[in-house]
Amino acid sequence: MTSLIRHDAGNKDKVIEYADKIDISSQHLLGIINDILDMSKIEAGKTVFKYDDFSILNFIQKINNLFHSQIDEKKQTLTTKKNIRHEWVNGDQLHLMQIFNNLLSNAVKYTQEGGEIQFLVEECETNSSVYAKYRFLVRDNGIGMSADFKDKIFDAFTRAENSVTNKIQGTGLGMAITRNLVEAMGGTIDVESELGQGSCFEVLIELRIAEDRTVALAAQEDTDEQDGNILQGMRFLCAEDNELNAEILTELLKIEGAECTICENGEEVLKAFEQSAPGDYDMILMDVQMPVMNGYEATKAIRRSSHELAKTIPIIAMTANAFSEDIQHSLSAGMNAHVSKPVEMTVLEKTIRSIKSGGGGTEPQGIEQ
Repeated sequence: MTSLIRHDAGNKDKVIEYADKIDISSQHLLGIINDILDMSKIEAGKTVFKYDDFSILNFIQKINNLFHSQIDEKKQTLTTKKNIRHEWVNGDQLHLMQIFNNLLSNAVKYTQEGGEIQFLVEECETNSSVYAKYRFLVRDNGIGMSADFKDKIFDAFTRAENSVTNKIQGTGLGMAITRNLVEAMGGTIDVESELGQGSCFEVLIELRIAEDRTVALAAQEDTDEQDGNILQGMRFLCAEDNELNAEILTELLKIEGAECTICENGEEVLKAFEQSAPGDYDMILMDVQMPVMNGYEATKAIRRSSHELAKTIPIIAMTANAFSEDIQHSLSAGMNAHVSKPVEMTVLEKTIRSIKSGGGGTEPQGIEQ
């Protein structure tokens, strides 16, 4: 594609077409790498689970929001049904999200345009007063699978091979990762499917019952267009030691009407913040892996500093490490949120919007010393 761009550099439409294809291919490559890294951590027994209280209803709403655009694009319908008694539970929400992201992604990919997908969550009868047992169903009326393939769908690097599936991108690792995560949480996963009749995945998992509480569950629709460009006029202090990454970040922010000051390491960003006046910077974008002082150390130092905005200036981690334990490490160090590299402006905008609305928290709790 880069060779074609050089050849057709004077043809703007062609260059944009090639750039779009580079985007799609690079996202696919990133997905492959993330799957392989996930699988290697699982096989090495190094997957770290982080348990917190969360609302099952809020969890379902997040999944609905996540797949809204994909469902619309294929003119499919996603029906969500729920029948639960205990809304608040204690579990690893990030890994649960990964499980159902994998299952629903497959349902969307392997269901024809105009098809139907169901996501059912129900609480099962149990004698325990401590744990609630949940049954999750992901059902579709898509292409289904043969009996032979159904028996090995949870094996690593396994994909159905036919004229339809060969055109659908995938690594053959998603279902292996899903089963390993479900079993690591003490649950089970099964599938029923017939070729041409669709598939139904069932996940049974027990989650500790948490203290109930009131929560606002109003669906938060994307309001990017309504609220305008949130990046416009913002001033960022950025820690980034890679010159190419710094150039890309600077130009992307400039396109959005934002300014940024680049620091090559954590020590420099700490000095720049301490010497700044309130209002010089609206937010800090913190690379994690840097020489001299890494992002975690720099964040802790900023939070401990005597600057009047030390505890309140939002700090967003930028890192290629997107595992749940890396995200938790960022939050524990005193950061407000975490975005994966390569940074996408739409993701950054949503993260900033969440922080400004209180979703990311403006005063980090439990900062490590």
